[in-house]
Amino acid sequence: MSIPLLLSAAIPGSKRTISDHIKRGGRIAAAIQQRYQISNPHQWQAKHLRWFLEVQTAGMPTASRYDYWRTCRALASALGKWPAWETHVRGNWNPHASKQRGGRPAKLANRGISNPASR
Repeated sequence: MSIPLLLSAAIPGSKRTISDHIKRGGRIAAAIQQRYQISNPHQWQAKHLRWFLEVQTAGMPTASRYDYWRTCRALASALGKWPAWETHVRGNWNPHASKQRGGRPAKLANRGISNPASR
């Protein structure tokens, strides 16, 4: 399944928001493909997203790292893995993690998109 299909079905919001997530998702997928030779997002594990956030975003400003973390969260949610992977992708790329929880909850996919290959 392609990243645009995966994210466009899973992220509510404006066309601009969805477009930005799709662009970042494509960069994430390309980096994981190059490093681990995994082209299917359904084969990703939490360690792949953690590697991306630790290594690939290391030189980026805090706001950009946070944007990539949000896209990783959306990808994991669209794959139906977010609750299980949440603790594995915590890090300093989310400046809000140390603050108390509150405010509006994240708009994430309610459930993962089924893998057409598993049917």
